[in-house]
Amino acid sequence: MSDDKRYKYTCYLAGFIESAPSEADNWRKKISELLVSSDLLIYNPIEKEAIKTGKPACEHINYIVGLKKSGKYEIFDKEMDKIWLANIKRTKDLVRLFKLLQDRAFVDGNKKDEINSWGDYEAVARSSWIIAYIKKDKQTIGTIGEIFESMLLNIPVYLIIDTPKTETNSTLLYWVRYSEGEIFYSVNDCAKYIREKYNLTEPKIESEKKE
Repeated sequence: MSDDKRYKYTCYLAGFIESAPSEADNWRKKISELLVSSDLLIYNPIEKEAIKTGKPACEHINYIVGLKKSGKYEIFDKEMDKIWLANIKRTKDLVRLFKLLQDRAFVDGNKKDEINSWGDYEAVARSSWIIAYIKKDKQTIGTIGEIFESMLLNIPVYLIIDTPKTETNSTLLYWVRYSEGEIFYSVNDCAKYIREKYNLTEPKIESEKKE
């Protein structure tokens, strides 16, 4: 059944994948459950990248690493394009592309049936806010890029960290503050803040739908 509803809000879940693919979906599943709402579309790159690449996240990461090790960088670039650009043609003017994608969201709205075709750049640009989870023992470069893209587009970044602010990278904290986002130390606290700030509606249970 087609879902052509325009959602009030859209959220991107940014965080480590390549450094620990077997753990990357744990926090994403938890916060997605805590934020379930008929107002909100959630873009989980673990799920959506698998659709774009044709491989589960763990399998695709191993494939990407293999391409690097064997020096097959032309294929490597194409596989990375699938993640970041999807069906969008490569451009050197990414800032203009980001703004164009954001404007599409303002004009056309975001619909559930469309998000499977988005690259990660587009998913960030079309978001109302992003949630970024950074652990001190997990390297995550793509997440930093997504935070920077969000800051450029005035999209709030809600950052979850497992270190005190005083021990967290200063530029990272600066970008989050510049985006007018917030810092949290747990998934639960972040979800609670977002539900309250955006007054997210509770999902209807089946008995309510039938009445």
